[in-house]
Amino acid sequence: MKRIALLLFAAALGACGPQIGGLQKGETGRVVRVYNGDTLLLDSGLRVFLAEVDAPRGKQGYANQSRAELEALALNRTVELAYGGTRRWVRPPPATANAGAPTTTAPASTATTARVEPTGPLAGQTAVAHVFVETEGGRWFWLQHALVGKGAVIVRPRRDNHARTSQLLEVEAQARAAQRGLWAQRDGRVLTAQTATRAAKSYDGACMSGQAPYRVLEGTVHEAQASDTHAALVIDGGSADAPFSVTVFGDNFAHWDGPVLASLTGARIRARGGLGVFDEKPQLCLENGAELEVLRAR
Repeated sequence: MKRIALLLFAAALGACGPQIGGLQKGETGRVVRVYNGDTLLLDSGLRVFLAEVDAPRGKQGYANQSRAELEALALNRTVELAYGGTRRWVRPPPATANAGAPTTTAPASTATTARVEPTGPLAGQTAVAHVFVETEGGRWFWLQHALVGKGAVIVRPRRDNHARTSQLLEVEAQARAAQRGLWAQRDGRVLTAQTATRAAKSYDGACMSGQAPYRVLEGTVHEAQASDTHAALVIDGGSADAPFSVTVFGDNFAHWDGPVLASLTGARIRARGGLGVFDEKPQLCLENGAELEVLRAR
């Protein structure tokens, strides 16, 4: 009886409106287009990049399925936005849009398209927001939670947007354990140093670029190297001539808010970030401390 009462109470809350908690209430609108698994368009002309998650796109594995999941959950439905960090993405000028620039990575969906789009009051702007969707029955659900639970997207905390990362990581762990969605795919599974090396070399671009594949890796730190400007965690299992490392550099290193990197030799870690190659060496680049979990200390 107690369980039934709790379920009825939760249903009543959902019918009353979105439960945004400590987030700040934002705009409302109707979803008129889905670009990929983490970006959509409202009838006001506002593009919305889903905060704290990342979807495969382009030719990456599971990209089509991820987009289809977002369409099924949100297309043609009323939504309310809520903010837990930076509200708008601003395209950096060409001179600063390089691999080491401390800027928010653009959603791939901002590319020019021939399709005619709404020209409402917010056209040309891109929000970075949590999205709450109203169902046909008048109940509301948190879109990021639903997508992560289905294995349609990966949790991606950013330095300026990580208000609900801990909650989303718990949901992702369940989806990963159950091998839902992309977690059941070869291109979506948790990487080792060997598989990460192959994936990084296949991409062969900068790890902080907007096109770098965002992946999750688990491994043991063979050696933690740190200087005044950057840190590299060399992971067991890489090749001798091109060892795989998890790296932090530039502005991200200056504002690092995670574990003491120099102390992680021998630790078992789970890291998530962009894959790339620098100086012919494969690497996964971290932006903030929420992207690094210490699974077991040395």
